Amino acid sequence: MSQFFGCVALKSRVDLGKIKAKMTTAISFFVPDSQGIFMDEHIFIVQKHLYNSIESHRAPAISETERYVLAASCRIDNREDLSHKLKLEGDVFGENSISDHEYILKTYETYQEDCVKHLIGDFSFVVWDKQKRTLFMAKDHLGIKPLFYLKNDDFLIFSTSITGIKAAFDKHLTINQLYLAYNLKNCPPPVGLTFFEDIHRLQPAHFCIFSLENGLIPEKRYWELEPVDISEFKTDEERLSELRRLFEQAVKCRTRTTKNIGCQLSGGIDSSAITVQTSRLIDKNRLHTYSFVLNEKTRAYSELGIDEQSTQNEIIDYATLKTENHHNIEEFHFKDVYEEMECSNVTMGGYADSDAIWQATLFKEAQKNGVGISFSGFLGDECVSNDGGAYYFDYINNLDWINLWKFLMEYKFKSVKRILMYFLSQMIGTTNISYQKLHRSRNLLNLKSKFNKEVKFNPFPFYPSFKQYLIKNITKEHPCLRTESEGAYALQYGIETVYPLGDISLLQLTISLPANIFKPKPMPRMLFRNMCLGILPDSVRTQPKFNGAMTLAFAEFVKQKQYREFDGYLITDKLDMITPLEKVNSTELGNLRLVLNCYKLDYLVFINSPEL
Repeated sequence: MSQFFGCVALKSRVDLGKIKAKMTTAISFFVPDSQGIFMDEHIFIVQKHLYNSIESHRAPAISETERYVLAASCRIDNREDLSHKLKLEGDVFGENSISDHEYILKTYETYQEDCVKHLIGDFSFVVWDKQKRTLFMAKDHLGIKPLFYLKNDDFLIFSTSITGIKAAFDKHLTINQLYLAYNLKNCPPPVGLTFFEDIHRLQPAHFCIFSLENGLIPEKRYWELEPVDISEFKTDEERLSELRRLFEQAVKCRTRTTKNIGCQLSGGIDSSAITVQTSRLIDKNRLHTYSFVLNEKTRAYSELGIDEQSTQNEIIDYATLKTENHHNIEEFHFKDVYEEMECSNVTMGGYADSDAIWQATLFKEAQKNGVGISFSGFLGDECVSNDGGAYYFDYINNLDWINLWKFLMEYKFKSVKRILMYFLSQMIGTTNISYQKLHRSRNLLNLKSKFNKEVKFNPFPFYPSFKQYLIKNITKEHPCLRTESEGAYALQYGIETVYPLGDISLLQLTISLPANIFKPKPMPRMLFRNMCLGILPDSVRTQPKFNGAMTLAFAEFVKQKQYREFDGYLITDKLDMITPLEKVNSTELGNLRLVLNCYKLDYLVFINSPEL
């Protein structure tokens, strides 16, 4: 677990020492356990380490051979497999093992750019070839670990933090108005875009190469999420058993830390299953749980007043966890919205889609408890614990007449209606026709903006098969952007965020399963509920999914509080991109969030570009 940054000089006038000093100061909010530096006439690389596991304690300050230099933020899960492939000596784990950084470097030495095809885990890294004077940059399958870069005529800068890249310049970077337009129109921007025109995010499952001789070679995809052969599993129970095995493995490989472990326990079945499974793998004295809950002040703002504390307590009792290790979070630690946005600007480097600053208070609390790894149930809904409502799409797309007939017989009139909706959605291009009107009402991009026609987004696109839907759902922009942001806030407190429901082996098995195993009967999310047999108590395993509780229980209080704190703030909109406010109905809670979003955009544009 670490951060890294660096710069490759393209002109002799580039002062690498000055740039290194600026970037180091800008990222000083992250305090490492050790720091390593490589520098020559062409490049500098800074690696900032946290000693989170036995292996990380053994990591060199900078990973270097006679020919190569590597910097990485990583957790490699297939160490045993790599040990056999690379014929490495010593333990795979433990006192005689090498670090994840060295596993990556040895894999690169062996396979060169194909190294990424042999790595499983969460990672971003760069490798400098001293002989060829090339820089190889790569990112993990779902984009959980961040990596950004900027190239101009003078240099190529790379960093796991946008803040570091910004610091290299004496003047402000140009705001990316297209990126802002996507956000104002309530659309996720293409994953490669950032708040600044010239700073690019390396896309998930991609690598790129920069050469002093040939320049920057475009990013190249190295992996697609595809089904695997599961013919050895003959029955649904065998398939569920394999799913349980991979789930346990996904949790276990993420518990490698010498520190305590935290679980974000919302009360839903995703986070509950992860908490219980973790409790079976480690000393329970080392396990801390965290829940966002209502208090007397915030409950008054909650429409339904639900925060799932009863389910959280039930899981704590069922797993026999220490009650003193459960921590309720009732409010943010920020004094006001301006302090919150200053923190966001430092951490994310500007306005960021899917900014996860609401997690910062949790990580701040977890640091007090000596937590080094924070488990999250995020990425569950996107695939493994999907509600399964569109499972029958596979029957239509694959012309599976037998299962389609069974579907017709089981759901009768409802099945006919759903099949008709399938073909209607295919014609129109969306599976949620009614949402279009709502989405248009959330558009804060001025209709006169030059970007209005350019920015197009279908929030619920039609996919002809259920498998295609699951694949696109887990590999779309949001998983990358949110996990990247959560990780950035956690790192400030010496914590690494992990997502077992985004485990690649688990995802590959899930999308390979027959459609009937997802059938949402008697209730949604039956695949995951059935997998959790023996993991969760039945009262939790079979609880309704949609009970009205929010992950951030006091979200409504936060929105109202921030809106009041912004009262009197004058929107300047010097970019002429925002819909005139008199056309926005700010009395409705849903629109209140959007108006607040509008203020935040204006505020962060202003503080990043005072020349406007």
